[in-house]
Amino acid sequence: MNGMKSIMGLVSCENQKIFRQRKYQVYLAVVALIVIGGAALSMIPGNILSFTMVNYPYTVLSMLGYVFAPLAIFMLSSDFLSGEMASNEIKVLLTRPVARHKVLLAKIISIAGYIGIILVGGFLVSSILSIALTGFSSFSILTALIAYVVGFFPLLTFIAMSAMIASLSKSGTSCFSFCLFAYLGSMVLGLVFSTLSPALFTSYLGMGNMVIGSVIPVSRLLMGFAILTGYGLTFLSVSGLKFVSRDF
Repeated sequence: MNGMKSIMGLVSCENQKIFRQRKYQVYLAVVALIVIGGAALSMIPGNILSFTMVNYPYTVLSMLGYVFAPLAIFMLSSDFLSGEMASNEIKVLLTRPVARHKVLLAKIISIAGYIGIILVGGFLVSSILSIALTGFSSFSILTALIAYVVGFFPLLTFIAMSAMIASLSKSGTSCFSFCLFAYLGSMVLGLVFSTLSPALFTSYLGMGNMVIGSVIPVSRLLMGFAILTGYGLTFLSVSGLKFVSRDF
């Protein structure tokens, strides 16, 4: 119980650091404005960028899952993991009577919390806009909610991957660059070698949208959860071992 309290205390500290930085406040606002702007485009007749408002929450989920959430994860990992390690700011946390792995876990939980806020905000804004423009009869809040919950799972694997890269990087800039390279490289690899695609964790970023059809591919969903869990545990193990043994 004391261990959990110490972790939650560290999480609270990390959350304050995140939201004290203006860029992370602005980032949330920019994402919200883009979601609202997408709905506004759909109201312009003949606009090639218009969206179908009945399915708008799912379109927003794809936007968040493939673009805005990964970018936020990479930035947060660069700033609050590799950046603090490179500048030795992390020594302040390590002076507390808390095990190193708990410090790492607290940072990961804080990043996951920020990403959760992005998804919750995207869900609420897009759902309200969809209902306002198409009505309740054409929109299932429960289905959209399940889609967002499922869509959050692959992002947890991304957080684990970025934590591993951050633990191995020497600076925040190199961390962000390697995270971006790993993401884009995996995406390109899946496109070029389609037979490898099911084994790549990036192939499951759109997993949330698998639950919106009349027939849910249960076997593919379960395979996706298994593959993402395997990748996530591997990434966490490497990041934990490196973080615990690293000299600060």
